[in-house]
Amino acid sequence: MPVFLLLAALLMGGRWVSADDWQTGPHCRSRPLPVPKIGRTGFTLLPQDSTGIYFTNTLGEWEAEANRVLPNGSGTAAGDFDGDGLPDLFICGLQGRNVLYRNLGGLRFQDVTRESGIQLTNLYCRGANFADVNGDGFLDLLVAVTGQGVRCFINNGKGHFFDQTPACGLATPYGATSITMADVDGNGTLDIYVVNYRTDDIRDRGEVDLKMNKGRLVVPPELQGRLVVINNHVLEYGDPSFLYLNDGQGHFSTVPWTNGVFVNDVGQPYGSPPLDWGLTASFRDINGDGYPDLYVCNDYWTPDRIWINDGRGHFRAVDYLAVRNSCSHSMGIDFADLNQSGHYDFFVTEMLARDPAVRHREMLTQDPVMLPVGAYRNRPQLTRNTLHVARGDGTFSELANYAGLAASD
Repeated sequence: MPVFLLLAALLMGGRWVSADDWQTGPHCRSRPLPVPKIGRTGFTLLPQDSTGIYFTNTLGEWEAEANRVLPNGSGTAAGDFDGDGLPDLFICGLQGRNVLYRNLGGLRFQDVTRESGIQLTNLYCRGANFADVNGDGFLDLLVAVTGQGVRCFINNGKGHFFDQTPACGLATPYGATSITMADVDGNGTLDIYVVNYRTDDIRDRGEVDLKMNKGRLVVPPELQGRLVVINNHVLEYGDPSFLYLNDGQGHFSTVPWTNGVFVNDVGQPYGSPPLDWGLTASFRDINGDGYPDLYVCNDYWTPDRIWINDGRGHFRAVDYLAVRNSCSHSMGIDFADLNQSGHYDFFVTEMLARDPAVRHREMLTQDPVMLPVGAYRNRPQLTRNTLHVARGDGTFSELANYAGLAASD
């Protein structure tokens, strides 16, 4: 669909906040919020002729039918890559080109893709982040590409980027969808978690040859690790997602899943990486101890992963009693202190339709499971949005129905 720009009231008619507006305090900086004295809150849709943003993320009908992974879509990154104090935009595309727009001020943008050196034509680009990965003070660009992992473009400080993907160590054959970054081990460098989905869905092959053995379906050897049979239902695993540590120069090393950096809720290390259908993730201090924790949104039958960071880059799965429910098909997540309690709350989106008539025509991708009474080492997946409000003791109440936010299509 065409990309439009929304004008937020915070921008005050195109005025961006300058460095002089900020007051520095201990471990933070702040500024007064410039709230208009008149008018209404909200957003105004700006026409393309006004903004200069002419972009459509296209996907042909044949390509969409041949690979159902691709219609999941693509994302956008915002950051001041040229250091003029204005946030610029990079927009990912599935077919054709990706576009870098320079902010000219006054909510007008100029396409500077060609002169920027960013060449990503006819690739399935899914997500992007602006971040200073090598510590030189300039925002570099990371782009998640289906079948290529993450492409890394280093900014020379003059608005030009150089493709340093091989040196960065982020290239993989997996179906990368999105990226989240934080200093997970406290050494002052930005580390990265890459969320992988798959490059294709096995259902798009038309048929898969499974055998019967003593009345049970058996997965052939060539599909071991990709398919599993549970209660005579054939389910497909996704790709493993990975945490990468930054050496401070923009070179990343993969953190193994089996060395104890990631452990389950009782402290046991993993014997192999989870093979999840990863869509997006976010680093945020979930439990209020000052360290970036990690929430990973997964699609289909693979559960969301919620990791608590000990401050040294070691992650433990959150206790099952802390978060009791998750979405069945988690599309996206955001954090905020909704009730001014001083603790982060978070909202995860699913695909439940708002129109009850449409809901009756929706088909579930998995059968509802009857939960045993008294079970607590589980986290039931719900086919609706979830709103988790912090109680202040490290646990969360799920209140999407109560808040009227259970369905948003």
